[in-house]
Amino acid sequence: MRNRLVKEHLELLLPIFGDLCAQIKSRDADIYDLKNFLASSDDALLKAKVWTLERENATLRAKLDLNEDVTSAIKDLLPKIDDLKLNNSQTLREELPTIIKQATCPDIRSSLEIVNKEIITEVKKNRDETRSFAQVAYKSKDLLQGAPLSLRPSAPTEPEGVLLIKPKSELLKDHDENRKTFLNILREKNPEIRLRSVGKIFGGGLKIVASTEEDVSFIRNVFTDHGDRDLLENFDLIIPNKRFPQLILYNVDKDVKLETLQTGLLAKNIFLANSMNKPHFKIEFSIPAKDRSKNHWVLSINPKKFEEIKEKAGLYFEFTRLRTSEFISVRQCRKCFAFGHTTKKCDPKTKQRCDKCGDVKEERHRCRGFRCLNCVEANRKYRKNFGTSHSCLDFNCRSLIRQKELIMDRTDYGL
Repeated sequence: MRNRLVKEHLELLLPIFGDLCAQIKSRDADIYDLKNFLASSDDALLKAKVWTLERENATLRAKLDLNEDVTSAIKDLLPKIDDLKLNNSQTLREELPTIIKQATCPDIRSSLEIVNKEIITEVKKNRDETRSFAQVAYKSKDLLQGAPLSLRPSAPTEPEGVLLIKPKSELLKDHDENRKTFLNILREKNPEIRLRSVGKIFGGGLKIVASTEEDVSFIRNVFTDHGDRDLLENFDLIIPNKRFPQLILYNVDKDVKLETLQTGLLAKNIFLANSMNKPHFKIEFSIPAKDRSKNHWVLSINPKKFEEIKEKAGLYFEFTRLRTSEFISVRQCRKCFAFGHTTKKCDPKTKQRCDKCGDVKEERHRCRGFRCLNCVEANRKYRKNFGTSHSCLDFNCRSLIRQKELIMDRTDYGL
C-alpha cells in the first residue's frame, strides 16, 4: 500500500525535492566561501594598519633622535652663553656667532635658511594685500581729481619713515612753537594722518616718525602744498636716506693713518673691491681702544656686499688678521642720558643727572637706587613694560636695545 501511495501521489514530487536540496547545498557552499573571504580581508586590513603604524613609529623615532641631537647641542651652548653674560654686551655680540657655529650642527643652519626663504616667498606673495595710509590718501586724492593712479603696495616688513624739519634761522629755534605750527597744519588739512612720534632734534627742529616712508612723503607734500611761503623758506624738510651698514675693525695700530689703512685692506682682501678696483667700503672714523696703542675703525659697507664681508668675521691688514663685527652706534647724552644727541649738543639749560637714579645731580644729591629714565619714559609714552631697576647707561637696557633695533630698521642691508 505504501509503494502504491508513493507511486501514485509522491513520485512526481521527488525530483522537485532533489532540485531544492541541490540548491540549498549550493547556497551553503557560497555562504561558507564568503565567510572565509571576509575573514581573510580582516586579516589583510589589520596587517596593513600594523605596517602603517610601524612606518609612523619609525618616522617619529627619527624626529625624536633629531630633537635629541638639537637639544644636546643647545645644552652644550647654554653654559658658554652663561659664561659670556659675565662680559659686556659688546663681547657677547662679537663672540656669539662663532660659538653657535662651533656648538650646533650644519643641518640646523641649512634648515633655518630654507624656512627663511619660504617665509620671504610667502610675504612677497601676500604683500599686494597691504596698503599704507599714504597709498590710501593718494588714491582718494586722485579719485577726487578724476585721475587714476597705480599704487605700489608696501611690504609688510617695510621700515618706518622719518621726516626732519630743521629751522634755517637762529630766531626759529623754539621747538615748542615749531611743533605747534606744523602740527596745526596737519590738524587742519589732514587730521586723519597717523604719526608714531614727534621728537625734538638739535636746534629746535622736529623729527616726525610715521609707519612707512610713503606716509612721510605724503606728510611732506601736505606741508609743501598747504604751508605758508615764508614758513617753507625758513625750514628744511628732509627725508634722510637709509644709512649704509657699518663694520667696526678692531685693534689697528694707532700710528696707521686712514689712507694707509684703506690701501692695506684693498691689497690683502680682494673681495673688498670690484673688477675696476673700486672699493666696496668707506672708512668713516676711528674710536680709541682700551689699549692706548690701538684704535678701532668704523667702515661703511656697500649694502650688496655687506653680508659677504660680514661673514668673513675679519680682514687681513699687513701681517695680521683683524677681527670685525657689525657696528650699531646709538647716540646717548652723558648729561641728560636721552638718546639721539651727544653731550656737546645737549640743551645748555639742562642740568647734569645721576646715571643711576636719574635725578638731578646737585651738591647734596643722594642716589635713591637704580632707576632708568629712558625705560620709565618708554613705559609712559609707548605703553611698554620695560624693567626700570638699572642704570641709565646699562648695556642691557631695553630702551637702548629698542634704539638699536630702530637703527637696524633704517639701515639698507641690500635685501
